[in-house]
Amino acid sequence: MNAATALVLVGHGSSRHAEAPQAVLDLAAAVRRRGRFAEVAACFLKNPPGPETVLSGLAARRVVVVPVFSGRGHYTERIIPQAFGLAGSAGESGGRNIVITPPAGAHPRLPGLLAARAEAVLDAEGLSPAAASLLLLAHGSSRAGASGETPRAVAAALAATGRFREVAVAFLEQEPRAGRWPDLVAGPEVVALPLLVAQGMHAGQDIPPLFGLGEGETGPVVVAGRRVRLAARLGAEPELVDIVLDLADAAPG
Repeated sequence: MNAATALVLVGHGSSRHAEAPQAVLDLAAAVRRRGRFAEVAACFLKNPPGPETVLSGLAARRVVVVPVFSGRGHYTERIIPQAFGLAGSAGESGGRNIVITPPAGAHPRLPGLLAARAEAVLDAEGLSPAAASLLLLAHGSSRAGASGETPRAVAAALAATGRFREVAVAFLEQEPRAGRWPDLVAGPEVVALPLLVAQGMHAGQDIPPLFGLGEGETGPVVVAGRRVRLAARLGAEPELVDIVLDLADAAPG
C-alpha cells in the first residue's frame, strides 16, 4: 500500500443529471478495493464534490490525479489542471505535490479492452468479428483542440489488428457527427461501442436514440438497413481499474 500518496479520479459530471457521477464513484470504489493506496477519492468538474473539497479531506501530501476521460482535449489539458491550482500537469498547489496523469482513455491497453468488449457482443450471437463493422462513438468537442485525436488513434489501432470488417469513429460534438453513422460504415452487421470512460449520461441517454433505442436497450435492432448492437460503455471492470493503476504507477515523482 502506498500510504504517502493519495489517488484522485476526476470525472466530468453534469449539472443537469444527478446520476452522472455514479460511474466514476463506482470506479473509485473498485480501485479502492485493490488496496494499493491508503486514500482513493473521486471528484467532478460539474458535480460535488469538486477538486478543492476532495483535496481538503486528504492527509497525503502527494496526490496523483487520473482524469476519467476518453481522450486528451480542452478539459484534460487546461480545465483540470486549473481546477487543481496548476498551470500544467504537475506542481505544487496548496502545500501538496500534485501530478495529473494522461486520461484513462489514452492508455495503450484501451484498444484491446474495446476489442474484447465488441467481440463478446458478437460472440453472444455467434457472429465473427471479421463480418462486423465496429463503430466507435466518442464525445469530441466543438472547441478547437486535440479532443478527436485519441478516438481516431484508438480506431486506427483497432483497424490495424484486422479483427473487424471495418472500424469507424463518430462524435457527439464534432465532425463526423454520430447522427451520420450510416454514412461511415458499409457492412450490414454493426457493433456500436461508446468510447466513453465512465460517462454514463452520454452512454445512457444520448447514444441509444441514434439507433432508435431507449435508455438501457442494446438491440440488436435493424435501422438504416443495418443490424446494430449497442455495447455497454466502459465502467468499473477489472481492466479499467488496471488502466487507472497503471497510470498512477507511471506518474513522475
